Amino acid sequence: MSTTVHSGGEAVVETLAAAGVDTVFGIPGGHSLPIYAALYGHRQVRHVLGRHEQGLGYMADGYARASGRMAAVTTTSGPGVANIIAALAQATTDNVPMVVVSSAPPAALIGRNRGGLHDLNNAIELARPACRYVAHADAVDEISPKLAELIRSLRCNRPGGAFLQVPTDVLGASADMAICSSDGHRPAPDMGTVAAAAELLQTAGRPLIIAGYGALLAGAGPAIQALAERLDAVAATTTLARGLLGAQPWVVFDDGATPSALTKIFAEADVTLAVGTMFRQEDTAGWQTTPAGRLIHIDIDAAEFDRTYPADLSIHADARLAVEALVAALPESTPGAEATWRQHAAGLQHERLEARRQHPAMQFAGALREIIPRDTIVFADRCNVGYLMYRTVAAYEPRTFNYPMGYGGLGSALPQAIGARLACPERRILSIIGDGGMQFTLPELAVAVQEQTPFTLLISNNEAYGAIRAGIDRNFDGVDPSFGTALSGPDYGLIAKAYGIGYARIDSEAELLRVLPEQLQNGQLNIIEFRNAIPDP
Repeated sequence: MSTTVHSGGEAVVETLAAAGVDTVFGIPGGHSLPIYAALYGHRQVRHVLGRHEQGLGYMADGYARASGRMAAVTTTSGPGVANIIAALAQATTDNVPMVVVSSAPPAALIGRNRGGLHDLNNAIELARPACRYVAHADAVDEISPKLAELIRSLRCNRPGGAFLQVPTDVLGASADMAICSSDGHRPAPDMGTVAAAAELLQTAGRPLIIAGYGALLAGAGPAIQALAERLDAVAATTTLARGLLGAQPWVVFDDGATPSALTKIFAEADVTLAVGTMFRQEDTAGWQTTPAGRLIHIDIDAAEFDRTYPADLSIHADARLAVEALVAALPESTPGAEATWRQHAAGLQHERLEARRQHPAMQFAGALREIIPRDTIVFADRCNVGYLMYRTVAAYEPRTFNYPMGYGGLGSALPQAIGARLACPERRILSIIGDGGMQFTLPELAVAVQEQTPFTLLISNNEAYGAIRAGIDRNFDGVDPSFGTALSGPDYGLIAKAYGIGYARIDSEAELLRVLPEQLQNGQLNIIEFRNAIPDP
């Protein structure tokens, strides 16, 4: 590989370009200007100017969730780093690949607390617990190899947030250096363990496959479907993997928050194959959904094995490669499961949903699902309508239902929709956000206008932090549930007018069900303010 003189800023941008990254979300600062000099006029990498670093991170997060491609973020030192930590943590807990390159004060100041501009000792220590991978570059020729290694780790190992810190004087310096490749390979399974797992699966009378977000990231859906058909297995998806296996009657989706059909099926299965899931709290009804039979666990992160449930067999590998190997290891004519196993699971799922439909709010959620085109990419924030969708509605295609699971911050759905639309300009996008979450990231609406990213923004306005209000009401007698939860908010109609975008105020569920399909189809940036008193489930 030939070497060329590059500045530190050029090393950042050219390494991203070599990795196929085509979008950088950023806000410039005095310390990060060498990166902007390199971005200026770049033919391959575009820059999207945000309004707040937390919003930048959520845009990159939405870009990756919708498309499967990685976006990057650049931020300046000090408060820029602190501001993006929440988005980095969300990406890490939900396993979304996102790389952040941040400037830092001059190298001689880092860790010395001398009061330099944007200096807070060593900002990488802020990023470390929020990230899967972190690195610091002390010299220009360290930038490309360290950034390439971060990207390789996100693509070949378990993804999440990655953070590279570069002092501003290093960004501005130049050196004769090569731009490094981030190519790599995802781990293949040990074939001896695969053979043992295949033998165990062949003995199953009530096999269950649980597919998590790791299966979605690996593109393992077709292989899992083939395996399920070979075994006559019941399959289930976690919340973030919802839609991976389509809508066959033998595919069960969980409630997550409370015991459900999957809780019973998990307890009845004699062999469970878990693919790319960490069995998180909100996928297992607080870990009440537990296996009673034998457990085979496939994961790209060996640290997940036995963390929650002890496995009889653990396969450390890429999910797609491992499941494809299992399919190949099984005879083409595999003795099927018990004849009624799939029907039994479908019946339990039907009973659960029918019971839910007796509740008016659940009926509304079901009706909302029916009017949203199945290929629409939905970003649901933590708000009453988002909670209802998380707990009650199916998805029919991969990456079409997105929700802030592990970290669970508010306000991500608006900037995520912007990132998704930039990544997938041909797709229909729906962002569902509460009036509380909307006020976390409202300034990013300017980015949607500036970048001309049409999508429908549904603001569920109940003038409260509704879930917290409901928690107070249920658990603390004598405490006014409006204390600390009542919200005043802006006139969203005037905000829409100020930005020159469409707006509709909706005051009933029936009216929303009538208007929303029209708004989704018009190809414009729209705000729907849905005024409601729907209780949080």
